[in-house]
Amino acid sequence: MPAEIEPPELARMVDFAERGRTNDWSLRAALVRYAQPQPQRVNDILNLLRRIESTLNQRAAILEREGQALWHDLPDDADSSTEHTDVVGVLRAARELDRLGDILAAWAIDPAAGVRPDAEVDTVVGDVARRLESLGIPEEERPPRPRSRG
Repeated sequence: MPAEIEPPELARMVDFAERGRTNDWSLRAALVRYAQPQPQRVNDILNLLRRIESTLNQRAAILEREGQALWHDLPDDADSSTEHTDVVGVLRAARELDRLGDILAAWAIDPAAGVRPDAEVDTVVGDVARRLESLGIPEEERPPRPRSRG
């Protein structure tokens, strides 16, 4: 995402997948480690992540132009006061994945030391999926796989 997003807190949140967290683990890096025991859960998270990133990339100009107003509306789950309620809704979904990133990064540092965050992952995936569905954010369309001739 462009660095022109203001306030800086919003710019950091928009960069939720790549931003360093505990011991500089990003959400994407933690997902690589979490995928070893939980590939389907990681696939579900990545699907939501791509849907959010795609939507935010399409609305980059709004994020740059209206960042302060969007940030103002973000904390409250009530209706947005800006004309871009869909963007606020997507940011709220991103905020949930951002929080999950903190949990996964903390777990990724030493997976053997604690319990896998499966329950938190399931809760957040369900919540974010519902949010994106209610906003009409489409599922990611994957190109068909070429058939094996072997």
